[in-house]
Amino acid sequence: MTGKEIVNLIRVLREKGMSAEEILEIIERVETHAPAEDSAQV
Repeated sequence: MTGKEIVNLIRVLREKGMSAEEILEIIERVETHAPAEDSAQV
């Protein structure tokens, strides 16, 4: 994700009432897990 995409994601999640902690957990997950890892677990 680019910086701009992350900022836009944060704005949307805040509007939905998500806490800063929850937002950080989502960003960490997105940035540290390759799509191949997730599909291998299915």
